[in-house]
Amino acid sequence: MRFGLLFILVAFIHCTEPEFNNPSDFGTDSYLENQTILCLTGQTAACRMAVPVCTTCKFFSTSVTYNGNRGGILGADAKCMNDSKKPPMPVGAVYKAFLVDEVNRIACTSTDCLTGGTSEHVDWVLKPNTAYVRTADNVTIATTNSLGIFTSQTNDAENPQVTNVFTGLFTNGWTTLSGGNCAGWTQGTTASARVALYSSSLHVSTNGDCANPSVIFCVEQ
Repeated sequence: MRFGLLFILVAFIHCTEPEFNNPSDFGTDSYLENQTILCLTGQTAACRMAVPVCTTCKFFSTSVTYNGNRGGILGADAKCMNDSKKPPMPVGAVYKAFLVDEVNRIACTSTDCLTGGTSEHVDWVLKPNTAYVRTADNVTIATTNSLGIFTSQTNDAENPQVTNVFTGLFTNGWTTLSGGNCAGWTQGTTASARVALYSSSLHVSTNGDCANPSVIFCVEQ
């Protein structure tokens, strides 16, 4: 009798598939949970969503005003990404600040990029042959030419209009004015900057004061 029970027990152990729940074993609950944690904390690239690329792209102005110290170009971009007016859709869309400096973001190094074309761009926020619209009402602001710039706006970039917008651009022609960008957007007191007097002509600028706060215009990428 004892031998019979032992035989049955051995047969049961042999025929029952062992269950494992090791985070390293593909398909287990622990594995899936571990992968989710890695995704949410950015520790693996395998599950990161593709960044959407706009064809008709949006403009918005930040809900907060800033003086010329914006933490540099990267700091200004971060302010765009964290602003309450940034559209929630599409998920993962990237917005960058409509600003230039002398190193990190350049539109043109020659007037209207006529010498080198788009090769003159450095991390530039506008794309060639692309329509840009206001986020709030989808009204077209401007359409860029093949060089990734525009020479006029069909509508104001914001409604209601905003004034004294820091850009760093020279009088016209989309070049950067040396020394006209609040020391690379890190100075909010005594430095000088180039500003667009009105949001209806962002590509035209005049002298401004880095101590005066203004919105940042943010552009979908």
